[in-house]
Amino acid sequence: MKYFLLILILIFCNKIVYSNNLFETPFYKVEFISNSIENDKIQKIQEIKKISISNIFRDTLDYEDYNMIMLNTSNDFINSFIKNIIINDERIVNDKYISKVKINFDKKKIIKFYREKKLPYIEYLPNKILLIIYEDNQLKYDLFSVNNNFYSYFKDYLSNKSIFKIPNLDINDRFILKKDHIINKDIEKTIKFAKKYEVNQFVVVTVKTNNNDIISYDLILYSDGQIKEKKIKSEDYKLDIFFQNLEMETLNIWKELNHVQNTSLNLLSCKVSYFNMQELKEIRNKLNDVTIIKNLSIKSLSYKNIEYDIHYYGNLKILLNIFKINHLKVNIVEKLCKITLT
Repeated sequence: MKYFLLILILIFCNKIVYSNNLFETPFYKVEFISNSIENDKIQKIQEIKKISISNIFRDTLDYEDYNMIMLNTSNDFINSFIKNIIINDERIVNDKYISKVKINFDKKKIIKFYREKKLPYIEYLPNKILLIIYEDNQLKYDLFSVNNNFYSYFKDYLSNKSIFKIPNLDINDRFILKKDHIINKDIEKTIKFAKKYEVNQFVVVTVKTNNNDIISYDLILYSDGQIKEKKIKSEDYKLDIFFQNLEMETLNIWKELNHVQNTSLNLLSCKVSYFNMQELKEIRNKLNDVTIIKNLSIKSLSYKNIEYDIHYYGNLKILLNIFKINHLKVNIVEKLCKITLT
């Protein structure tokens, strides 16, 4: 029988946590021992391809669309999106193979696929979302208190590993936002509270517990003027599981409120001002990198100014956020739009 020994290690070498470049992939460290190195190398690269594209789909789609796509993910399907494969620091010593592998995907091809399938997607993840947890265990309640079990766990284990940020839990917090504001779902009071932390996105979670079992929790997400609620039931009081589920549910709802729709186009006319041709070229390249733009046509020309008609998917808020990510500054005053470099 053919002797075979295989040991595999796949590790992020440049782990991207909550990156706004959702179509970028990290390097993976590959290490194994085998007497058939070339065959196993190909197999491990195939595994990295699937992991990498899965991460892109997971980050950019809601979980229903993600699950649907992953049911039909073949090697040919994955390969159709690949731009190139980078292998660095490759070494073979006797039967041991070591390298760092990165799969680069063509973002425009992925977006084209989403558009053909009418799949809404996101181009970026939110900045930190303010997390407000009201704990009601029938005997007592805890809002902005050090006795709040959820805040205590978060401070101990999740402060630097989550999309959430938590309040200071100080006397000023308790003065601005009270128990009755949470119970009555007073969004205006909560918006005022969020301004203290200079955020325009927050999630309010009301957790009802009984004998250390979570019966239910209500989730209200506010994102730039949009509100969505969801009721969730669970019988698992383990706080690590609770926060994993809360983050997944919050992100999925946030995606629903902030996704790029792929069914209709909007129009924005903007004037591009530039000092020289090099600057114009840079602005034009950055505009071409904005994949929600379907068409960019010249409307008028004047000295050091070009006015474009921009046909785009999604909405204006999303377009402006993507411009910002691409280092473009947009000023809109009385329906007059002007684009410059930041």
